[in-house]
Amino acid sequence: MGQTLLRSFHNTLLGEFEATVVNQRLVELRKVVRSKSKTVIDTLLKDHSAAICILCATDKDLTKEHVIPKWTFGNNQSKNFVTGINGLSQSYSKTTLPACSHCNSYLMGALERNLELLFRHKDLSEDYFSNEEKSKIILWLEFIDYKFNALDLRRKLKKPKGGTYIPYLANFPVSIMQRIDDSPSKIFSSFRNSLKKLGVKSKEKQLNSLVTFKTTNESFHFFHHANDYIFIELPQHNVALFYHFNQEFNLEREAYDSAMEIIGKVY
Repeated sequence: MGQTLLRSFHNTLLGEFEATVVNQRLVELRKVVRSKSKTVIDTLLKDHSAAICILCATDKDLTKEHVIPKWTFGNNQSKNFVTGINGLSQSYSKTTLPACSHCNSYLMGALERNLELLFRHKDLSEDYFSNEEKSKIILWLEFIDYKFNALDLRRKLKKPKGGTYIPYLANFPVSIMQRIDDSPSKIFSSFRNSLKKLGVKSKEKQLNSLVTFKTTNESFHFFHHANDYIFIELPQHNVALFYHFNQEFNLEREAYDSAMEIIGKVY
């Protein structure tokens, strides 16, 4: 009994220490985003392929930041997603963006490690995420959305297997082609807004926009529409997440119903 209480006390202290560390690094992350966002945006809009960190704009000590973290899909090399413009399949494990080691491992890495542990130990059939936990999940999903916005600016139109290749379109960012009815200014605005969200501390107004539920599916699933919604299913943790980026809901049930309607159409 004494050992059990001691172990529980130790885990509580460890959890509180970890939460403090993560919160401190998120404060630093917000400062980085607010101070460097103009440089990041100006540089990437001028040169979509610029070799800079997508958070702080440095060109030093760059690493590969996975657009979808490897731990979410078990580093399964066969897991792919498909671009909307020409059906080109891309591997999650090979789809990366440049980020310096400080932003990648020290700042965002701390958040992801914290969330991975949270998902591993949370049983949604018996418990719920706290508002603080939801805020961190929302930030993480917003970061994924930002990475896809950045990826769309950098990704060029390629020839799909067995498909048609149009040489004069080869240098157009896929985002332009996917949203041909949108002006470039709207696409660039989407990119700016997705980065701006990372510098916002309070996610209170967005808490009801996050839908979380237990899943018993055995396979990883993911779909996303830039600045609109995102769905990610983590079978190893029996957790599924759906988030509306730009919609606020008075009731969680309203967000849930909206999410289920979209999942029913897209899944």
